[in-house]
Amino acid sequence: MSIKQTIVQQALPLIKPGMVVGFGGGSTVAELVKEAANLVNEIQVVTPSPTTRQLATVLGYTVIDPQYCDRVDIAFDGCDQLNTHGSALKSGGGIHANEKIIATLADEYWLLTVSSRLVQTTFDTKTPLVLEVLPKALALVMRTISEHGGQPTIRTATNRDGMTLTDNGNFLIDCHFPSYEHLAALNNDFATLAGVVETSYFDRLVTNALLGDETTGKVEQLF
Repeated sequence: MSIKQTIVQQALPLIKPGMVVGFGGGSTVAELVKEAANLVNEIQVVTPSPTTRQLATVLGYTVIDPQYCDRVDIAFDGCDQLNTHGSALKSGGGIHANEKIIATLADEYWLLTVSSRLVQTTFDTKTPLVLEVLPKALALVMRTISEHGGQPTIRTATNRDGMTLTDNGNFLIDCHFPSYEHLAALNNDFATLAGVVETSYFDRLVTNALLGDETTGKVEQLF
């Protein structure tokens, strides 16, 4: 059994009949969606991920739109990095604005990831802070990132000419900084900047995490 499958087996008992369950993006969550199919008629699903939504629909789950959902019992997601205070950096999928809505709606927000992505306090700068930005605010945000000592890069599409657009029709800016020592304060500056829809830093939103050790095959909870 792979470490991904072991993590999923640990997560399955957390899902109970009658729940509204949030499933994020990524391969581990996709595996959980498949493994939870015995509850397909007993839970409702909400997801920020078009890929996960398609999978859940094909499997027969009742999928509800987040705009009509005012509470989620439990949600599962992945991350790029996680610290011991329950904060996380997410950047790869570019759906963090919609992910954060579901994380905030959820009574419990669990991350499923490998233990090598856990940092004690300060995040590794190899993972960018990603901003979802209204198109009209592009120049303002790019200038502000530079003024904060960051190097901004507009994310471009891989399968067509032009910029990557989010499901909300906005741009993604990957921000690289020399240090994340004061990430919470930095994040707050961008989160309150006109035109920034959301950031990829999840400040103490994580209830718990299942961390799989790829060497030993063991899975441990963060808290």
